[in-house]
Amino acid sequence: MNRRMTVTAGVAVLCTSTVLYPVFTDSVWFAASIGAVVTVAAVGALTRLRPLPVPACLAAGVAGLLLYLNLVFEARHSLLLVIPTPASVSSLWDLVGTGFNDASRYAPPVPNLPGLLLLTVAGVGITAVLTDLIAVRLRSTALAGLPLLVLFTVPVTVNAPHSQLVTGLVFCLGGAGYLAMLSADGRERIRVWGRLVSLWRSSPWPDTAGFDGAGAAGLDGPGAAGSDGAGAPGTASRIRGTGSGPDTRALAAAGRRVGLASIVLALCAPLLVPGLHPSKLFSSGPGIGGTGTGTGALALPSTLGQAVNSLRDTHPSVEFTYTTTASASMQSNDAEYFRQYVFDTLADGTGWEVTDYADGAGPASSMPQPQGLTDMSSPPLVGTTITASKNFSTVSSQPTFLPLIYPATQVVAPGTWLADLDLMVYSAHSSIAGQSYSEVSLDVDPTTQQLAQLGKLASPPDLTPDLQLPSSYQTPALKKLAQQHAGGQDTEIGEVDALANWLSGPQFSYNLSAALFDSADGLQSFLTKSKTGFCVQSAYAMTVLSRLLGIPARFVVGYTSGTRMKNGTYRVMNTDAHAWTEVFFPTFGWLRFEPTPSGQGTAHATNYMGNAPGTGGISPDPVITATAPAQQNSSRPSSQFGRTHAQPGTTGPVSGVTAGSAGTPWAAVALAVIAAIVLAGAVITMIAPPALRTVPAAATPTSPARRRKPVTATSMTLAAAAAALVALALYRLISRTSGLNLGAGWATVGLAFGLAAAVALTGPSIARIALRRWRWIRAGDDTSRAHAAWREFHDDLTDYGITCPASEPPRTLAARVTTGLPDPASQAIRRLALAEERARYAASPSGSDTLRQDGATARRALAASVGPSARWRARIFPVSLITALANTTTRASDHVATRRTRHHSTS
Repeated sequence: MNRRMTVTAGVAVLCTSTVLYPVFTDSVWFAASIGAVVTVAAVGALTRLRPLPVPACLAAGVAGLLLYLNLVFEARHSLLLVIPTPASVSSLWDLVGTGFNDASRYAPPVPNLPGLLLLTVAGVGITAVLTDLIAVRLRSTALAGLPLLVLFTVPVTVNAPHSQLVTGLVFCLGGAGYLAMLSADGRERIRVWGRLVSLWRSSPWPDTAGFDGAGAAGLDGPGAAGSDGAGAPGTASRIRGTGSGPDTRALAAAGRRVGLASIVLALCAPLLVPGLHPSKLFSSGPGIGGTGTGTGALALPSTLGQAVNSLRDTHPSVEFTYTTTASASMQSNDAEYFRQYVFDTLADGTGWEVTDYADGAGPASSMPQPQGLTDMSSPPLVGTTITASKNFSTVSSQPTFLPLIYPATQVVAPGTWLADLDLMVYSAHSSIAGQSYSEVSLDVDPTTQQLAQLGKLASPPDLTPDLQLPSSYQTPALKKLAQQHAGGQDTEIGEVDALANWLSGPQFSYNLSAALFDSADGLQSFLTKSKTGFCVQSAYAMTVLSRLLGIPARFVVGYTSGTRMKNGTYRVMNTDAHAWTEVFFPTFGWLRFEPTPSGQGTAHATNYMGNAPGTGGISPDPVITATAPAQQNSSRPSSQFGRTHAQPGTTGPVSGVTAGSAGTPWAAVALAVIAAIVLAGAVITMIAPPALRTVPAAATPTSPARRRKPVTATSMTLAAAAAALVALALYRLISRTSGLNLGAGWATVGLAFGLAAAVALTGPSIARIALRRWRWIRAGDDTSRAHAAWREFHDDLTDYGITCPASEPPRTLAARVTTGLPDPASQAIRRLALAEERARYAASPSGSDTLRQDGATARRALAASVGPSARWRARIFPVSLITALANTTTRASDHVATRRTRHHSTS
């Protein structure tokens, strides 16, 4: 039992758990977590009093953690306050559900709610169980950093507010805990000689440079430790200068493994962790969603990323349904969109943001006056009742924002809701999933002539934020584009309409696979080179170009009007998520404009826009039943889940996402191949027989051959976990590489992954067969054929888990291995040994006519002497080849290190 490693692992978990400090308002969670870690460490120590299987140790740790959680959170329902009962287990399970519900409602820092405390303490406890199991029981301390890494990702994924200084200190504290585990493991291995760390190695050179006259320094005379004072090869001696010294090869190999694992984790963590970006790890200030009191900023990668993911979702789902008092002509003529987020600030490198939405916010029961709308009595009132689905999309850890028709004058929703000055309605504590709410809005629908009469008016001072742009966007090239496509117009509506018509025109194409951008260079490339994208790029471009013309504009995200059902209700899918531009006009306030090319079926131009070539005319919404799409006119494109598809019989190009529009995702293909090779390497490492093991010196000819134990459940579990992690990383990689559409690129990437994995997994077996044939092809005489046959026999022994030192004489090895084998195989092995001995020592070798057949006979006998699993392992994952490759890599790195050492010492 290793008490030091047990304590160190527990301390490392506690040190790492301090990264959760910004999630709660105080430290009650930490005190409860200490108890969980102590309980897990005690249970782990008890399980190591007797040798137990790994699954039993894992089950004991989980059981101990459950007892502790039951004691802390549900003692009143337990027998003798400790023993769980059905009532306590049921209450604990209900508390877990409450915790998940609270996690979706509250933004960090959160109060000490029992459900959230239970989830946190359980998470820290599970981390302690896995760390203790991996580091202490399995003695794989480096891999124990994986569960610790999960704790590091929690404050990042929930976007908890944190200060830069404290975050740096906490990071160092967690790193110190991990390094303490590695140090304790190293000390323990040296103490119990679990790993041989030789301080001296044999001198590979026969020269005497660096020796003193009496032999090796520190030895008593020329005969000490086999030293003859001449520095002959094989003498154990200490070399100064450029000679040999302490043998650090084992430590260097361990360092290379740790370094490689660290690099792989650093590269794969952003793929495995949702929303993880390096800039978030040490950023300061409030996180996304604020501090729980309603302050903070909404950043583009979260809310806008949700809309993008919804558009690209290959499994559409209902977001909400609604009924409206608007007349059928109003809905068919120009149905209003549902606004959710209003982005008014553009930042370099991060894109559009919602800033300070809490400033001036008040109860939604008293909605603010719509900005710029001077006549509130003329526009007709429209009532809308919205029913959100149970899976209504929200951004984790952020307030819930209601999709609403603009401008809303009255909102009634269950719970506590606030309305900001832009008429966004949100709540940090209430959820709308599975519930209904209603609104009353104004149908502001001016004519083009009414807007043209306004001419070009100076913008009011309170719209300055909607005119500002970073200096990087105020380039001559972008200004020239804005003037080129909107210049010469006498009115503001003329300029805005010209921009919308250009961006939605035939020179731009709709493509959901197009990459997003958040910089001026990306915008310039979209407008002049790629000219392909969807609503996000189009609205981004129109908002920036409008501001460059001095026109107040803002970027808006929400949903289109959806699709009318047969029963008169409307259904809005997640694929109806949309982005557009709002432009300010005096008297009328903020008006919606549609710059997106045709392709998103439920999007449409407004009445006051000119005939945009890309958006086409406004047509009535299709009527469908509640269970199946309605049949549409075959002469027009059909809109299905927000994408345009050509109907049979139509001609001409149709914008949309097609099989060839996205192109081959070469970056994802290349990384898929790399992932397949990594996965294959991990599988080979876990399943292949181990490296050569030294046979005890007391081995006799009657000693049974040492063979590898069968694959354990632990090895298979680790292999499955590695496969799952690689698959998850690959999935997230494909979904994030260059805006790749999974539906369009998955076949290519999946094929590349499968082929690469197949080649990597079958490569060792093919290479082993090729090596065997090459050895016999190169052998041109009896001596070389005898050596080739003996090397093949040695490799066959290694492949089947039978090992021996290289210095063991052939005849001794043959006598030891042939025990228990059939007589024909025994005779064949003895002939191989005799041929090798004569090739080494005799003046003339023996005949080699039967050596190749003898080698095949010996190989078949060895295969028959082991089980089926070992037999297939030897054929598919020959460890002789894998060990040779590993040794070659090690020798190459040692050779490079030696040359560098010599170079530095001579210079």
